[in-house]
Amino acid sequence: MFNYCVTAHKPTVVTHSLVGRFTSPNDLNLIISKSTRIEIHSVTAEGLQPLLDFDIYGRIATIELFRPTGEPQDLLFISTERYKFCVLAYDTKTGEIITRANGDLRDCVGKAADIGQIGIIDPDCRLIGLHLFDGSFKVIPIDSKGQLKEAFDIRLEELQVVDIKFLYNCSKPTIALLYQDTKEARHVKTYEILLK
Repeated sequence: MFNYCVTAHKPTVVTHSLVGRFTSPNDLNLIISKSTRIEIHSVTAEGLQPLLDFDIYGRIATIELFRPTGEPQDLLFISTERYKFCVLAYDTKTGEIITRANGDLRDCVGKAADIGQIGIIDPDCRLIGLHLFDGSFKVIPIDSKGQLKEAFDIRLEELQVVDIKFLYNCSKPTIALLYQDTKEARHVKTYEILLK
């Protein structure tokens, strides 16, 4: 009458990898995402030393490191394929992972993006940008204290987005958008994001 399912072993296929200073301002870390699991390694002169591994409830779609102003070490932004997100930090005193923020990114309407989710973070840590649905770009502002504010959507005219990146050294957060038109020609367009 009831079924209980469990996996035989941990996931082994690497889906994402990052390098940053997550566990300490002085340690260099390699962070590996394996579907529903995250492994954190320390880069030393002797090679990689495993530090932590933990599960995430959901398959990881995007993962990014960022450091808001005033933070001594990097924070980890994760979004899952079911449109949940979290911001994780490492407590150097206790050696534990702390959830700084979490939430739901799902919209009531919209078609999921054909290329999958794209998650990007402004180089100056002013906002997190997500392309989750065709014709829409979700913005999560970050205040001066590193706290996330309420998310909002920006309508995009381009439906077939190939990739999005933030531009460096811009007074306002600016994205470069690579998209494909109906004749299968590719173009680049830039947008300034006004947080007010």
